[in-house]
Amino acid sequence: MATTPVTRSTDLARNYNVEIDTATYPASSYNALVGKAEAKLVRELRTVSDETFEDDGAMREASTGSNYRVEAKIKNSTNLAGTSRNAVHAFLRARFEAVANGGSVAANEFGIRIYHKDGLSGEAWEGRVYVKTWTGEAATANQDEITLVLQGQGPLATITNPASSQLPVVEDLEPATGDEAGGELINIYGHHFTGATDVDFASDAADFTIVSDSHIVAVAPPHAAGSVQVKVTTPAGASANTALDDYVYTA
Repeated sequence: MATTPVTRSTDLARNYNVEIDTATYPASSYNALVGKAEAKLVRELRTVSDETFEDDGAMREASTGSNYRVEAKIKNSTNLAGTSRNAVHAFLRARFEAVANGGSVAANEFGIRIYHKDGLSGEAWEGRVYVKTWTGEAATANQDEITLVLQGQGPLATITNPASSQLPVVEDLEPATGDEAGGELINIYGHHFTGATDVDFASDAADFTIVSDSHIVAVAPPHAAGSVQVKVTTPAGASANTALDDYVYTA
């Protein structure tokens, strides 16, 4: 029997996507931070006093560098069965706990990307951060609202906007497993889903509904046990095959 998809807040994250590198350096594996209610990049200049005698006591400052942080609110939700957290949310919690329990900040840094969803040039950045703040707020069924501060470590580099291509991108499946009989409602998260014409589990077409440019709900078709790619196709083309779009059928 199909289950009701979890209501998420990804489309409320305003204009920016946030991706977290969950791999161990020097390997890299960026995964979407889903369930965002808010997400903003804050960049600041560090300054020191720089007045001279000629300023007659008026303030003047000079920049000595800069820092940045990402402030976000997420729905730290469980899977449909209520048995486990979203993998990226669990990763962030584990990194915060590691430092809070005496681990070094340097050993618990990780990569982050933040970029404009519309692919705007010059509005995409990459750097390294640590989880400085993890604050739990009012809980609802299977969801805790968490306020995060991801504090920048070192420089923030401008990169090519990953959303500049209009090809659809699948970044998360919830749930990512189901019975080989099919029938599960699957939340597909990513971007560039507007106008989707097909959603396929391997070579099997699925019924689907486009919720937003970043969210599709599909009904898993029957399939033999094993792992398959979930592919979204739009007039721009088909989503690339990555580890993030794997759906596992169980016997």
